[in-house]
Amino acid sequence: MTNTRVGVLMGGPSAEYSVSMASGAMVMDALNTFNDLTVEAVIIHENGVWEKTRDVPREAMQPGAMRHPVAPRHRVLDGLRLLESMDAAFIALHGSFGEDGTLQAVLETLHLPYTGSGPLASALAMNKHRAKELFQWHRLPLAAEFYIPRITGDTVDQMIPQIESRLGYPLVVKPNEGGSSVGIHMAPDRDALREALRQNVAYGRPLLIEKKLAGRELTCAVLEELDGSVKPLPVIEIVPHAGNFFDFASKYANQGSDELCPAPIDNRTTRRIQDLAVRAHQILGCRGFSRADFILTHDGPYLLEVNTIPGMTPNSLLPKAAHAQGLPFPYLMRQLLDLAMTSAG
Repeated sequence: MTNTRVGVLMGGPSAEYSVSMASGAMVMDALNTFNDLTVEAVIIHENGVWEKTRDVPREAMQPGAMRHPVAPRHRVLDGLRLLESMDAAFIALHGSFGEDGTLQAVLETLHLPYTGSGPLASALAMNKHRAKELFQWHRLPLAAEFYIPRITGDTVDQMIPQIESRLGYPLVVKPNEGGSSVGIHMAPDRDALREALRQNVAYGRPLLIEKKLAGRELTCAVLEELDGSVKPLPVIEIVPHAGNFFDFASKYANQGSDELCPAPIDNRTTRRIQDLAVRAHQILGCRGFSRADFILTHDGPYLLEVNTIPGMTPNSLLPKAAHAQGLPFPYLMRQLLDLAMTSAG
């Protein structure tokens, strides 16, 4: 029997380092149940240095202060050499570098099979504004938005009347690129909007301001089969407890939310959301799997965004939906790996 050498890539220089470490550890545990796989962790530390190990440090999974240093070029090249002995890479990184197409482009250059979407789809999904432009072209239902490429302290007060005129209140202020609900602010009025904008001045990052939609929070994952077919998984409803919406605390705190799978919605609405999730996956050109988030309003579901590398623990949303459909976590991880190997073959 051929032994496949798999590197589980985790960590990364983003605010989602601890979340990625948790995903990576769970992926390793799952893949280690298969005797024909040799699984190692490739940890990209917060200081940018790469390390290969069989044992993931569990303390690294705890949220902490996030830094964004740049490793010397020779240390990055040393890290890439750790992949030389690998037959495939399982990407368990979230956020910038790991989910935005950067790492995917590197792996393409190395001709190393990897899980998930390619560079272009990954970059598009991470850039919420660009993704929404594509979704709008295909007439998918979306919240109205105001995009700010760059904001400074001098332009905050100039922007507010323009935003109010286009969207009114309440609003959601979010980084245009990022995940795990990091940096999202609710703005019910002008004072809250001003404060949210000012808090983002120091980061110098593009912002997306959206009209806050009233409704139920739902998510629907999409999973590709080895025969190339694309199938939606059961819809999940999210009822947050730790925050006012499905924020970082609600996602990762103990009992931070209730996740109802399948969602208690009628069959017609379920089919509509599943169809939108598949269409969004295909419009962006995603591969393997993805997860689309929605708000269900009185007028129907509205698409919020698509995640190309959602959480990968047994309690994460995509694995939970797969389990509800009869695919336990270890076999889901194996299917994602087999899809990567098949796509490269």
